[in-house]
Formats: sequence, C-alpha cells, structure tokens
Amino acid sequence: MKIGLLAYHAVCNFGAMLQLLSTYMFLKNHGHEPVIINWLAKDLEDYYSQNTPKSQIENQLKLRLQLWRETALCRTIKDVANVIANEHIDAVIIGSDAVAQHHPLFERIVFPCRSIVAVNSVTSDVVFPNPFWGLWTNYLDKPVPVALMSAASQDSKYKFIPKHLRKQMKECVMSYCYASVRDEDTQKMFSYITDGQCCPPVTPDPVFAFNQNAASLLPSKADIMKRYGLSDNYLLVSFKNDKRSMVSQTWLNELQNIATQHGVQCVSLPFSTSRSAGELDKEIGLPLSPVDWYALLKYSCGYIGNNMHPIVVCIHNAVPFFSFDNYGTKHANGLFCDSSTSKIRHILKVADLLDCRVASNSLFRHTPTPSHVFDKLQTFDRDKCVSFAQAYLKKYNEMMVTIFERIGCDSH
Repeated sequence: MKIGLLAYHAVCNFGAMLQLLSTYMFLKNHGHEPVIINWLAKDLEDYYSQNTPKSQIENQLKLRLQLWRETALCRTIKDVANVIANEHIDAVIIGSDAVAQHHPLFERIVFPCRSIVAVNSVTSDVVFPNPFWGLWTNYLDKPVPVALMSAASQDSKYKFIPKHLRKQMKECVMSYCYASVRDEDTQKMFSYITDGQCCPPVTPDPVFAFNQNAASLLPSKADIMKRYGLSDNYLLVSFKNDKRSMVSQTWLNELQNIATQHGVQCVSLPFSTSRSAGELDKEIGLPLSPVDWYALLKYSCGYIGNNMHPIVVCIHNAVPFFSFDNYGTKHANGLFCDSSTSKIRHILKVADLLDCRVASNSLFRHTPTPSHVFDKLQTFDRDKCVSFAQAYLKKYNEMMVTIFERIGCDSH
C-alpha cells in the first residue's frame, strides 16, 4: 500500500523528526510505500526560520531529502486533499507527536503587568481546524482510511474549548478508523470532546521502536566519539535558556566537578534551535543531525536535562537519566504549573521511574543538588528500564498490527 504520513516532518525538532523516521522505516521494512505529506503551515515555517540557526535548517532539509520521499508542498487543508488524490495514496497515518492540539483563546490570555491584558499568538498547527485533524477528507472524491497514532495534545486546556468547536472536533475523531494517544491527559481530552464515546488507548511514541525500525541508519559509537571528540564515558547535559527550566552556572560547575572525580566527561548537548544554557568544558554545537543526536544519547553514560524525547531515547537504550521536567499545564499567569498533565511524567509513571524526575516548570520549584542527581544516575535501575522498554516495544508492534488491520493492509 501507498501510505501517507502526516506529522511534524519539517520543523527543527530532533524528536519530531525521529519519531516520523521510525514510522517511515517500519512501513518500508514491511514492504509498503510510505510518503511524507508535506504540509507546512506558512506561520510555522516562519516561526522556525526566525528562531533556528540557518545552518540547522539547511542540515535537516538535506537529511529529509536523503531519508524519505515527500509530496509537493501543502499550505492548506485543500492542498493536502489534492496531494492525497494526485499521489493515489491508499491510507493516511496522522502522528505521532503533538498533532491533537487546540489551545483555546482563554488559555492564551496573559497579564504582562497589572494594567495590561494580552493574548499570546500561536501558530496554526496548534489550533483547530488544521490538517492534523483530518478535515481534508471532506474534499476527497474517494475516501481513504485515516489512523491517528500516539497523538498528544501538549497540555491543551481542553475544558475551555467552546461547545461548537468540540462538536466539530468530535466529528473528526469519530471518523478515524483507528485512534490512539501518547499520554493520559490527551486520552482525557478525547473522552471529553467526544462525550465519552472515544477513550483511545495510550500507546508508545515511535522512538521507543527506533532501534528495531531504523538501526541501519545509526553510526557506531566509535564514529560518534571520533566525530565529536568524546571520551568513552560522557554525560550529556541539556537545559533550555529559561529561568523555569535551567539550573545555575554554579550548579553546573559542581556537577562537572563530581563527574570528573568519577572519570566522566560532562558534555553540553544543544537543542535543535539553540545551544544548551550554561557553560561546560565540552560543548556539541549546531548544526547537528537528528540521527547523530539520537546516537549521542544512545552511547552516553547518562543524560540530565529538559524535554521528552531525550528521556524516550534513554529509556529505549537503558541509559541512566534525570529529567528536569519542563511540561505541564500552567496556571496563574504561569506562576504555577500542574505537572500531572506532563507527557514526561506520564511515561515515567508507567515505567515506574518517577524518582528520576523533578518538576521544573514552576517559579517555586525545588532544585535537587548536583550530588543527588549524579547519585541517581549511578544507582539507576537498568534492569527495570530494560524490562519496561521491551514491554513498550511489544505494545508498539501490537499497535502497528492493529493499524494495518484497520487501514486494510497486510502486516507481514
């Protein structure tokens, strides 16, 4: 079958590209013809152009051209329908990643000071309607099955969505031949907007199957160490330049001293849009290939920092980690954060690894000491991690078999 994939394929985000690459390779390995539906909203493209080094944008574009095939560029919902028809695509898989977002107006109201009320602007990919909700099916002469895979709502405050929009979103969700979500908060959102008629299963991010699906693309540890000038035992550190996410330079200095005493090299790992906050003796810069980024984590002796996909890569490869969790639903103009909705917290709760995490997205957070964090890496329960990773890989494969059945293709 010719299967269209619709996700965040063109944004400069390591995890977004890797999860899609994992799915692409899974389909290819099973004898199907995957094609990336090249929907890129102009405002989203502009956002990354303004916030990402040009060298990184060029690097990821080059990699996209090497690794997969994309359709003609789509800017609108109708454009997506046209490429599906013109390419004779048999079925579409939407996701994984944050493809089920809607951040209502009420959620975006902020108070910069006592006398001013402002509304945060957002790009069109995070508000309904957009192509991630499958609305292009209305423009197809010949219907195609649509599966939504491991979708996430990215802390959307769904209870503030107006009733008329909830009705439209419900119609979209109920039209899918298959739907699953990546975390419990998104599961609750789907149940809410469909009046309890759809409570989709929680399924793994495709990066949990990257070694299975795309191992042939990975460089060796020797290649990575030589390319980036790394010692055999290196610890990756990655903090956003945000006072609610980062740690102090004093904290980093103490961590580096402790690591050095244990024969471990501390290395600063960048985000796809910027360098990691703070200074360490060794820093990896941009541009950086998402595949190399994955390999750097896979071969490391540990990871400390923000974001979800580094944690997913670590769990998948039984690499010790400590998460400074920067997700959750913000309240009181951002002063407080409900971390119970965090996608990182969900994964670590299921994996029984919550002791490897601290909620960091609050002005009133408690920052653990560097010695405490380093001790957590040293005493990391690899056996528990391996057991969970194997179970989640099995769950991923079961999900893919079900998707194949629902869209009408052979899974062998």
